[in-house]
Amino acid sequence: MDFATRRWFCLPLGCMVLINLINADFEFQKGVLASASPGITGDIDLQCWNACSLTLIDFRELKIEYSVDAFWNFMLFLQKFQRPRYYNVFLSIAQDFWDMYVDCLLSRSHGMGRR
Repeated sequence: MDFATRRWFCLPLGCMVLINLINADFEFQKGVLASASPGITGDIDLQCWNACSLTLIDFRELKIEYSVDAFWNFMLFLQKFQRPRYYNVFLSIAQDFWDMYVDCLLSRSHGMGRR
């Protein structure tokens, strides 16, 4: 008898959870991930950040203004757009940026970029 009672109690609870997941606002999670933490911005090497951003505009032949702000506005647009194709382009460009940025940081920290 106890099992039947638990089963009938869990069934409506499970339905409510599924309905809430369907109506969930996942844009909030994307917004949290997209925003830069105030503590992180002080640790960014601006010379590498700017150089990698401008290099990616050339490398990917993006049809945007040749500036760092325009590049990151474009990246935010790609990230927040609802179509998976645009989000996949965002992930691809972000991965290229991250690889270039880490390489730049490593070369600067080992003295190769300080001539």
